[in-house]
This record gives sequence, C-alpha cells and structure tokens, in this order.
Amino acid sequence: MSTILPDKLYYKIGEVAEAAKVKTSVLRFWESEFVFLKPDKSTSGQRLYTKREVDLILKVRHLLYEEKFTIEGVKKRISSKGMLIKSEERDNVVSAGDVSGLLDQLRHELKEIRNML
Repeated sequence: MSTILPDKLYYKIGEVAEAAKVKTSVLRFWESEFVFLKPDKSTSGQRLYTKREVDLILKVRHLLYEEKFTIEGVKKRISSKGMLIKSEERDNVVSAGDVSGLLDQLRHELKEIRNML
C-alpha cells in the first residue's frame, strides 16, 4: 500500500493528501477519529507526518474506500498503536460499550442478590 513519496523524515499534509488522494480536511478529520494518527507539528503548527503515519493513512483509506469499512470498523481493525488486528484477534477484543453493558448487568444482578438477603 505504499506510494511513491520522496524518502525523507517528515511529510507535510499536502503531500500526504495528494499521495492518499484525499483532501487535507479529510486527514484532519481522520486525526480526530483515529488515536493512532497524531502527527507531530512544527513550531509554526504545520503537521508533519512520518512514513509510518503515511502508511497508516493509506491503510485507512483502503479500508474505508475500497473495503467499504465504516469509521468504527476501521477502529476495530487497526489498534490504537496502529497495528492491523487480525480477525481472530478482533473476536477476542471487548469494546468499551460491551464492558459498560456487562457492568450494568452485573450491578443489576448483585442488587437482586442483596435484596434476597
């Protein structure tokens, strides 16, 4: 999924947007949605992406546009550290919403037990 980019330490948002074939506003939106996309900023506030971040952006683009994943689907597919999660590993991951529901159910059952005592 790599693209032809010059070999350097950092890439500006315009270069990354062009390589990913998306608008810069899309990249800024993805930064707000995906915790693994946090580019450094220069002293003037310019976003500076590493080669690893560019590769992650290309993975996100592929999942969203070619594989037709939703934003939530991509979040489940790529870990917070930016690692691709295999389907069997994904099945073992419990989301925050699942944990919250389990805790509510447990709390309710414990109250019922307390009332019986």
